[in-house]
Amino acid sequence: MKQEFEKIWELALPFQDKRDDDGHAKIVTEYASKLCEIENADDRIAVPAAILHDIGWSKLSKEERFVIFDQNIAPELERKIRINHQQEGVRLAKKILQKAGYPPALVRLILEIVSQHDTRQNFFSKEDGAMRDGDKLWRFSKIGFSADLRRTKLAFDILYDRMLNKIDEKNFFFFESARIMAREEMENRKKEFEKHAFLS
Repeated sequence: MKQEFEKIWELALPFQDKRDDDGHAKIVTEYASKLCEIENADDRIAVPAAILHDIGWSKLSKEERFVIFDQNIAPELERKIRINHQQEGVRLAKKILQKAGYPPALVRLILEIVSQHDTRQNFFSKEDGAMRDGDKLWRFSKIGFSADLRRTKLAFDILYDRMLNKIDEKNFFFFESARIMAREEMENRKKEFEKHAFLS
């Protein structure tokens, strides 16, 4: 991680990974940084947004944090909870960025990404795309996929097929490079599962 982002990371650390998703912030940030390199997006915006995007969950109750993984949750309730965590995230992110002395012009753009990273239908910039694609790629990573298996209690085949179908869904990913990464990750998940099944 670049030195200019380390202060933000340190200040955000107590509020990270509050949904049985250890490593989420780190992995999302790594993906976002990689996408910035590939797609020539401004990492001064996308990387802090990635670091800070989910800190709002720390302000919600444990029940609210985990009920969204219930397969039977009402869509209106899920949306309401996601909006709450985004709003709390913006409030907290603003304090952290100000404390870190981050440039106000960049803060505004970072907060705009955080404000609707789960609920915005389209993408408004390459930086928004890099951050939100990074967030989605977490679910394809080894740690993220395992966390989803654990939290949703779905069988491997069902979750695997569901995630594979997401890749080409309209407005799911912004960058084609993210789709390529997702396919590579799913191939790895399949190999790991087959190896585990063979050894069992």
